[in-house]
Amino acid sequence: MRRIAAVALAAGTLMAGMAAVGAPAEAAVTKKWAPYNKYSNLASWGTYTRSGGSVYVSGYLQDSKKNGWTACVRFKFTEGGKAYWSRHKIVTSSGANFDNKGTVSIKVSSSYSSHLYVQECGRSKKSGQYVYGPGKTLF
Repeated sequence: MRRIAAVALAAGTLMAGMAAVGAPAEAAVTKKWAPYNKYSNLASWGTYTRSGGSVYVSGYLQDSKKNGWTACVRFKFTEGGKAYWSRHKIVTSSGANFDNKGTVSIKVSSSYSSHLYVQECGRSKKSGQYVYGPGKTLF
């Protein structure tokens, strides 16, 4: 009789533990992102997920023409009065700015998870200056 009670108690504890693990407080939902398309020869797109107090962003950055500009995209993560900026651009294997047809994958994460913004941008190969399209609020 004691053996049956011990097995029942162990099974009940195991089931309660599985129920607690199987019901997260905040379900992670993956959503799509894309900035406003300001510049015709570059594009960026992808997905983001909010999970466990952090934001995870992944996607692609594409340059479709050799025109003196390097494609880039910039993200802004905020939390309270703090902000974290993350800019991604296409570079060659030697680290030089890339100006031709090409697509690269990008990935970034941050614990600043109150708001996320995205901006399309380009870097002039001649002057080295960045120009930015309008920012888009993702959340």
